[in-house]
Amino acid sequence: MRSLTVALLTTLSLLRPDLARAGGDYVGPGASGIAPDRVQRVQAEVAADFLGTTLELAIKGKDRAAVDARLEAILETLRKRFEGQDGWEARELDRTFAAPVRKSGGKSSFSILSGEDEEPKADQPVVATARYSLRGPAENGLKTVEILRAKASDLVDPKNEDERSRVGAIAYGLASAEDHRDELLRQIKEDVASAKAYLPEGEMRLEIAGLADPVQVRHLGGNRFVVWLNYRLGFVSPKAEKTTK
Repeated sequence: MRSLTVALLTTLSLLRPDLARAGGDYVGPGASGIAPDRVQRVQAEVAADFLGTTLELAIKGKDRAAVDARLEAILETLRKRFEGQDGWEARELDRTFAAPVRKSGGKSSFSILSGEDEEPKADQPVVATARYSLRGPAENGLKTVEILRAKASDLVDPKNEDERSRVGAIAYGLASAEDHRDELLRQIKEDVASAKAYLPEGEMRLEIAGLADPVQVRHLGGNRFVVWLNYRLGFVSPKAEKTTK
């Protein structure tokens, strides 16, 4: 039986020593008739959903239309490499159309000015950028890593200094921790149902809060993640009925 039952027995021992004996940490005093809330945690270890990386592209030139057209041609090639392949995805994160290159000492010539509508001066270079999220099936491991690198390669002309591409580190990822909420809620339901067997009938009831809080996630390493949900458990005894003379 999980820690929920231990916490329940601990609280019962504090309220009614004759009912239960159990170890545990006392959170603090509660209001009359209410045992203090206890923070509980349910968790599950889950496998990664994908292997992913980020691709950044930058194209520089003196003609705004030509720069934008070149970037679009590169992106079209990239999209075709992922098109119609189950488990593979190339998703645009952000894109800037050609804007004047920022003049700043020591900065890369590929730094971009915000404000896409600003017209460049004569002979002033412009640059267009795009950033894409690339994903592939996690279960294929190193094979997926190789394919992702291949799909992100040879998009720009290596002999042209005005074209740049950069591929980030490839790592395992979890699509959404919230996808595992139902699994965690089932654990809570089972624990509460088990713990209720220890409540004195008619003397006390459980109150649960925090079930709508966000599901938390942490990378354990490799393709494993742990997801968890914290909630608060309280014990309330019914109000004593007033006696009439």
